[in-house]
Amino acid sequence: MAKEKVMIDRNSEEVLARKREIAEAKRAAEIVTLREWYDTTPEHSPEIQEYMKHFTQLGRLGKELHKRGVKRVTERLGDDVRTLVEATYKRADLDLCAPLCAFAILNKISE
Repeated sequence: MAKEKVMIDRNSEEVLARKREIAEAKRAAEIVTLREWYDTTPEHSPEIQEYMKHFTQLGRLGKELHKRGVKRVTERLGDDVRTLVEATYKRADLDLCAPLCAFAILNKISE
């Protein structure tokens, strides 16, 4: 006999409590998009400053982060017009890896 799956209402207290718990964990870990990270970081490294002089957009940096294996916390793909990737990362990961990836990109274009 197969056991019946019990569906939980998305507005139940159990589900709402879990959503609050997840939101709080995200705030504690400072989960941000690349744009949020860039906009809220008080002072950027010289590599990031130089990268923004050349490209003004963060798309290449996001691709380089992905290529280098920087872990995404979440990602949303697609819209109706073009492929869109909106990924979130831990702020500490971006603080460490984004300048290195920017340096790698700048090094490629200077060769």
